[in-house]
Amino acid sequence: MKKLITVFIILIVISQTNASDYTYYLGIKGGFSNLSNSALDSSSFPSQQTIGGMIGYRFSDNYIFEFNYMQHELYNDTSGSSKFSFSLDKIYSTAIWKSERYGVLVKKYLTSPDGRIAFLVGLGSGLMNWEVRDALTDTLYNVDGIYDETVDYKATELFFTGAAGIDFSLSPKWVFGLDFQADYMTGAGQEFASSVESDRPNWHMTIGVSLKFLFGGFKKTNWASDENWRRSEPVQIVHNRRSVDSDADGIDDSNDRCLDTPFGAIVDRFGCAEDSDSDGIADGLDHCPNTERTAIGFVDIHGCPVDSDFDGISDYQDKCPKNRIGAHVDLSGCPIDTDADGVPDGIDDCPNTLYGVDVDKNGCIDLSFLAKPLVLNIDYPPGSFEVDPKNRERLKDLARVLKFVDDVRIDINGYTDNIGTTVANKKLSEKRARRVYDYMITLGIDATRMEVYGKGEVDFVASNDTAAGRNKNRRIEILFHK
Repeated sequence: MKKLITVFIILIVISQTNASDYTYYLGIKGGFSNLSNSALDSSSFPSQQTIGGMIGYRFSDNYIFEFNYMQHELYNDTSGSSKFSFSLDKIYSTAIWKSERYGVLVKKYLTSPDGRIAFLVGLGSGLMNWEVRDALTDTLYNVDGIYDETVDYKATELFFTGAAGIDFSLSPKWVFGLDFQADYMTGAGQEFASSVESDRPNWHMTIGVSLKFLFGGFKKTNWASDENWRRSEPVQIVHNRRSVDSDADGIDDSNDRCLDTPFGAIVDRFGCAEDSDSDGIADGLDHCPNTERTAIGFVDIHGCPVDSDFDGISDYQDKCPKNRIGAHVDLSGCPIDTDADGVPDGIDDCPNTLYGVDVDKNGCIDLSFLAKPLVLNIDYPPGSFEVDPKNRERLKDLARVLKFVDDVRIDINGYTDNIGTTVANKKLSEKRARRVYDYMITLGIDATRMEVYGKGEVDFVASNDTAAGRNKNRRIEILFHK
């Protein structure tokens, strides 16, 4: 971020034009956004990346009408970190807030649009099309509706918005912008129970940067006094000067072709700096005067090769120049990962993890999934209790972890839809749970660690009025405890 700010300050200083002569613009926008007043799993939604675009129409000197579109995907943070964090390990997430935002704004210039820098404010409204999904299963959350029915946690909601920003003119056709936007979601368009309504997110904040292309000339009124200013002619001042060496390189200015040579640089007879290794750092100031040609473009201000990830391999030789600090690397600068868990040796707290098992950011087996039930939506034919191939693979992965943590016990609960009699469904659910139990035994899990329960047609998670809902209700839930 500091580098980005530095680049745009330089662009502002060297710019000699303004961007006031336009009628329309097209732009792209990116930044970070977050939610407030969210009570999902008592967790927060840290600030995460967002992207979108806009179309603008300037209908007077100081007013603009803008239509904008943004996409958001926010993961909640059950680790307890601040919602103003700009990074997030998604392994700690249980919910995803996805949205498409359609908004209109009327903006007003607070300062002259003719300047290199212009301040703007704006008011507007729009529609937020959002939904909340389970981060592990990618299915919609279900909540209570206004009639105590189960409904999907999604809505198309009206919002009001306020914005403030700064425009930096880069050229007559390009403008870089920095802005802050706050959306208040009114609740219009939602049909949830009051308990859900009180806990829903109602503020959506975005801070972003944009790049806009301007086109279409804007007709402005010229003042008569402007001509007088344009007639002003510069005054030429002539100085009589003696022999001068302004850059102190030993070459008189009258013979010096490079008048701004850095102090201490070795120069040729024309006063220009010599650079024997062609790395852009003058001899006399170059701490590494014999840099290899292949390192050109990868040296620091002292002329020495840069190693940006501190892995001992210079960037011009490093095939992986963005390693995490502390990671062990090979001769090409790429991380070594002995147990192939995605966490490099050197920063892996558990360097001998089982192959293929999910790990946390420290390289150790991630047991966070044990905190909630494992749901198997098995594609049962009517009356069947066999486990399908897809869920067999999931059970194999579970068995590998359970063998590693042998103090964890499991309850296998079977559920059905409401098709059939209560007695028959209870027996069928027990058979389905028993079949999972038998399969886990074949995978090496001790029978004394498992209990089987046939729940039958209870605790529905979806409506039984549709085939899709009944399919969700025909499930196995595995609970973990010690």
